[in-house]
Amino acid sequence: MTRTRLFLVILIGLALLVSVGRYSAFLLVERQAFTTTPRGTLTPEKLGVPSQQIVFHSGDRALHGSYVQAPRLGAAAVLIFHGDEENVADWAYVQKLLYENGVSSFVFDYSGYGSSTGAPSVRHLDQDGLSAHQRFMALTPQASRHYLLGFSLGAAVLLDILPDLHPAPNGVVIASGFASAREATIAVGLMPKWLAWLLPDVWDNESRMRLVQSPVLIVHSRADEVLDWHQAVRLSKAVTSPHRLVMLDALTHDAAITPQDQDRYWGPILGFFHSGDVADIGMAGLMMSKQKKQDVNQP
Repeated sequence: MTRTRLFLVILIGLALLVSVGRYSAFLLVERQAFTTTPRGTLTPEKLGVPSQQIVFHSGDRALHGSYVQAPRLGAAAVLIFHGDEENVADWAYVQKLLYENGVSSFVFDYSGYGSSTGAPSVRHLDQDGLSAHQRFMALTPQASRHYLLGFSLGAAVLLDILPDLHPAPNGVVIASGFASAREATIAVGLMPKWLAWLLPDVWDNESRMRLVQSPVLIVHSRADEVLDWHQAVRLSKAVTSPHRLVMLDALTHDAAITPQDQDRYWGPILGFFHSGDVADIGMAGLMMSKQKKQDVNQP
């Protein structure tokens, strides 16, 4: 064997080793990345709000969803992609808040979450998001505007499938999201930084933000203990469509679903839903009037 051929064989062998290593690293992290919880008992009905508890399919998996129709049939509607370690029941208070503020909502559990069947994986969550969007559009044909909201992990699923959604949403909300799945695995301790290069960045949200054509509202807390607020700044800088970054103070990562924090967290989001314009998110009635003026600003 000539030196050239030997060199090529070595290069091919190294490339194969790296490829196998990256795939193995991905499978290892994927198995640990998703923390599912059984379905909770809280529903919007228990909070005095009528809802439809829905079962729909994603491939061979049965998914559970909760739909709340706002009092006005033509109201704006939002499809919610929730975060990890959550299920539909955790969003019952949010659905109540949206209902009281004239916004219809549909939140669903991914495969393996809550009472949804199957097992979570990157591929399954993307498929679940596409199926949920199809059901959402069927539930809200008369909505004046359609929005998508991704919270934490849900933001990655939303951004991954967004180019495949037709029609495009009237607006997108990225709530407490991350810029890179690879970096997020380092932040939560799933992989050491020195080895992270092996992991394919399957949810590169920073790159995907450049593809978004709808108006985008990004909401994050400077006190987020899970995902550093600089993640939101990076996402904001990547957007080319009309957008706004709202930085909040002294709120934890789960403030979106914590009842006592909802007034502050959801004020600007409600303003976006009602105005449809990120340049003027307005005062969203009573909810926005409770929001401290200094909370809505650029970092």
